[in-house]
Amino acid sequence: MTLSIIVTLIICGMLANLMSALFGIGGGVLMVPMLHTLFPNIPLQMVAATSLTIVMGTAIINLVYFFKQKVFIDIRKLIVWSIGMIAGVQLGFSLSFNVSDLVIVSIFVVTLVLLALKTLLDLKTSKQEEYKQKNDMFQGVIACLFGGGVAGITGIGGGSIMSPLISQLPSVSVRQIAVYTNYMMVIGGIGNLYGYLHKSPDVSIAGSWQIGYVNFSIVFIVVLSSFFMSFFSMRIRGKLKPELSQKLLGLILFVIALYMLLLQFI
Repeated sequence: MTLSIIVTLIICGMLANLMSALFGIGGGVLMVPMLHTLFPNIPLQMVAATSLTIVMGTAIINLVYFFKQKVFIDIRKLIVWSIGMIAGVQLGFSLSFNVSDLVIVSIFVVTLVLLALKTLLDLKTSKQEEYKQKNDMFQGVIACLFGGGVAGITGIGGGSIMSPLISQLPSVSVRQIAVYTNYMMVIGGIGNLYGYLHKSPDVSIAGSWQIGYVNFSIVFIVVLSSFFMSFFSMRIRGKLKPELSQKLLGLILFVIALYMLLLQFI
């Protein structure tokens, strides 16, 4: 890898951590198009596998800070919703090897655009606190099953999908969204990662450390830079208003979807 690529990966790691801390997006939504740009000759499955590993590393870093900040969530719902997401991830993972890159990119773009529009047009307000005790267990399972399926087939880690989906559930406050999604990215990623590590790709990146479809040289660079960024990310999180956070999330999803679409015509 060249110096310019390494510097780009360091910047991506910093941005990935910032997005994960503020919005619950694990960084896969950023890493997939970026890795696709930096390494256009490797298959999307390798991009997805490496991105997924990065997402898990970033999420673990953030969860340590969330625990210190005492941001509590409903553990029972987390477990049940995570099971739904894992089922979706496994289904999407299996399908990803039986569809073309064009189909994967199309799913990526369409899903992000729809979620961006829903996030921007249906912002969560403080009025929803009145419904905080509502039983949305089943609603959450369906949302997580769908989100996991899209994450599994595209490799975007689930955060960019799960964050806007989870934000629509009545019992989840704005402050809890990132905590739920970071936990889910780790739990859902473990099962999916096993499959990627035990498959042998036809292409590899020269001069790097790779196991199966995961390139650990890229993972190490991005996660390390993410770790150094985490302190600043949490300070920014504490000052950002929830309503502004939701608006920024919608805009980010839309811009990245547009960028990934443009890559197909360049």
